Amino acid sequence: MHASPQRLIRHGARRLVLPGNIPMGCLPAILTLYASPDAADYDGYGCLRKFNALARYHNELLRSSVQVLRAKHPHAAIAYANYYDPVLAFLTTPSFFGFNGSATLVACCGGGGRYNFNPAALCGFPPATAACADPGSAVSWDGIHMTEAAYRSIAGSWLLGPILTLALAP
Repeated sequence: MHASPQRLIRHGARRLVLPGNIPMGCLPAILTLYASPDAADYDGYGCLRKFNALARYHNELLRSSVQVLRAKHPHAAIAYANYYDPVLAFLTTPSFFGFNGSATLVACCGGGGRYNFNPAALCGFPPATAACADPGSAVSWDGIHMTEAAYRSIAGSWLLGPILTLALAP
């Protein structure tokens, strides 16, 4: 996890933001492609536990890497961007963020099914259905990417709190 940021620093980068992963087990694509008949495989949000565990592990390694890189390159401002916690907050209190609580794990634009994700009918390609009536109330756009409203809320949490991990002053 050090190689790419170090290469950027060697080429003159002085401010880097290293993004963590979202809870991957909450993505409509993952929920569709890796659906399990075992209820124990799902957490209280309805997300697949093993994929979220993998994302948390990756994020722990990345945070450690950020600390090492900061010590090795004190002249560079290196920040970790936390995507994981804001997305969990969307699932915990969706109405607080303006999201539809009954559809937090459902893609706004997709090809049908429980999570409105179908790899044979992706958003923007026939025979996918049209986008949902109110994309601003959806967390997931196409089952893989989040909506503009979700990204806006995440950016707000970085800039205004409570998840202030982006101090970029060296």
